[in-house]
Parts: sequence; structure tokens; C-alpha cells
Amino acid sequence: MDYHSPVIRRVGVFLQEQILVVSLGVVAAYFALSGRVSIARTPGIVDFELLMVLAALLVAVELLRESGTFERVVAGTLRHFNHSRPFVGAMVGLSGLIAMFLTNDVALFIVIPFTVLAGRLSRFDVRNAVILEIAAANLLGCLTPLGNPQNLFLYHVTKWSVGRFVATMLPFCLWSALGLAFAVRLLEPKAGITRQPEVKGALDPMRAAAGVACFLLVVLEIFRVLPAWPAAVLATLCLVTLLRHRLGEVDLSIVPLFCFAFIIVEGLRTFAVYRAILDLPFGGAEARLYAASIVFSQVISNVPVAILLEPLADERWTLLLYGVNAAGCGTIVASLANLLGWRIFGRESGNGAPGFVARQTLISFAFLAWVAPGAWLIAQMAR
Repeated sequence: MDYHSPVIRRVGVFLQEQILVVSLGVVAAYFALSGRVSIARTPGIVDFELLMVLAALLVAVELLRESGTFERVVAGTLRHFNHSRPFVGAMVGLSGLIAMFLTNDVALFIVIPFTVLAGRLSRFDVRNAVILEIAAANLLGCLTPLGNPQNLFLYHVTKWSVGRFVATMLPFCLWSALGLAFAVRLLEPKAGITRQPEVKGALDPMRAAAGVACFLLVVLEIFRVLPAWPAAVLATLCLVTLLRHRLGEVDLSIVPLFCFAFIIVEGLRTFAVYRAILDLPFGGAEARLYAASIVFSQVISNVPVAILLEPLADERWTLLLYGVNAAGCGTIVASLANLLGWRIFGRESGNGAPGFVARQTLISFAFLAWVAPGAWLIAQMAR
């Protein structure tokens, strides 16, 4: 076999760039072919509404970037800051705020491209800023049921009111915000932003309007005003007309990633994990539930862990909520938002983000060491 042939090289590059999607696809195929997940039931397992919204959101972001909208907003924003630290602090806070109302995934789609572009205009290292934005989307966005998928799932299971949910999560988010404030001060030097932002080229009003329209349809779907198909239809039309010159460059790999994740979650439900949790050799039932939610999430992500542990919660919803949300910190697979942030940063930076995962993991485990014990103590004091 000629390992230097163009075809082999292209396959190698593809596998390197899409290793996450390929890996999840292999696991999903195993569950389907082994019978753990019925192929006939797959249409009922996969949330196609979510997949359509994700695809529409990707196209909306691409349209806004192609139109020059992001570049102008970033340039205008940077003019209000003289130092990188307050700018990074503002972006971290914005990431958490957007996540509270539009989910952590949407927040990262908006904030990370914005931050990368700001780094190009002002010449500061954006890796730490992006890592903190991902952490904020996980730890501050969880204030509301809309903040992330596991919150939305547990919100429906508990049948709590929105007010009770927010009141329960508020101490957790305040403790997390304190850790994020320390991290911004520690990781981001107060360097001056000396380069005047320059915007090249004219604004493309057609692509800008189309991007805004796609994004608004996505927001209306999230708030259940409209179904997902209007956003998907408009995004498809924009993709084949306004972005046809870049069809091969628009990265939609997040869509199959989520598709495979739904199948994997269904397959995981067939394993007898409950007895293993009950037999953990330490602590009481509360400690075992809390520890299991954090430890298991480091391996299979906090969304499937919330689904798997829900039958064991036995009304200990605060502990489960705190556990799976704290567990978004740690390994890159602990939260889908971690994976998504890595992919978005790699795509936006244009260099594949070398070394990003190692740095993110180190900082993320530091957050886990801060949030997990603090959240446990808060939960115990609230009893």
C-alpha cells in the first residue's frame, strides 16, 4: 500500500480532523449492530428537531461571519477596552449570560468566533479566554433549565417551577462565578490593547440579513414558538445560494456528532450500571450519588449520566443537579459543550488548535477541584 498517495493522505487528514465524530460513529454502530439499540427505533431515538436547529445555527454563524458582521461588532467592542483582562472578563460573563437563555451550545457558537476574531485584531492569546468561556457556559449557564441539555431533562423530571429551579441553582452559580473571576485575574495578564482594530471590505447586507433571519428562527424554535423546519429550510436555501462558493468549507460535523450521541445514550441505558453504583464502597447514598455523577461524567459525559442516574436520585434532585453540572469540568468528554468549544475554536483559529485539549483539561480540572467540594457543602447547608 502506498502510504504517500494523495488519497491515503486525504483519508488520514480527515480521520485526524474528525476523530471525535468517527469514534462516536463506531460506538453508535456497535450498539446498533449488536442489538443494544434497535435500528428500527432509531428515528424515535434521535432528536431530529435539535439536529435541524444545530445545522441552521451553523449556517447562521457562517453567514454572519462571511458578511463581515462579526468583524465590525468585534472592532466596535474592542474600542471600549484598553486592556485585555477586562475584555476577557466581559466575554466570559457574556458566555454565561447567553448560555442561561439560549443553551451553552448556542453561547459558544456566538462567543468563541467573536473572541478569536478579537484576538486577531488585538494580538492577544485567546486560548485561555476561550477555555474560560467554555467553563462559564457550563457553570453559569446552568442557572436556568434552558442552560444545558441535562438541566432541561431534569427540569422535566422534577416538575419544578422555573422559580424553584433557578433558586436551587443560584448558590452553585455564584460559587462558580467567584472561581471564574479568580481565574480571569490569574490567567489573563493586564496587557494593553494597543492595536487599533481595522475592518477590511464592505458589509454584505444580503448575507448579514440572511444570517440574522436564520438565527432568529433558531431562537424562536428554542422558545417553542416555531418548529425547527422553518430554520432548517431557510438555512438550506442560504447554504446553496449565498454560501455555495464555500460549500466544502462549512463544517457541519457537529450534526452527525449529536446524532451518534443520541444512539450511544440509548445503548448505555441497556447496561446494568445501577448495581455498580449502589455497591460503591464508601459513603452514604447521597455521597455515592454525587460522586457517581461526577466520576461517570468524566468518561461518558454529563448528559447520559443525568439520564442514567435519574432513577437513583430518589428526590435528591439538588445533589444530582449539582453533580452533573459540576462534572462539566474535567475531561474534554465530560460535557458536550467542552467538545463543541474545542471544535469551534479549532475551526475558527484555522490551525486545528494544537495543545488546546491539554491546556483545557488542566484548567478544567482546577475548576472541578473548586466547584465540586463547594457545591457539596452548599447542598448540605441547604438541607
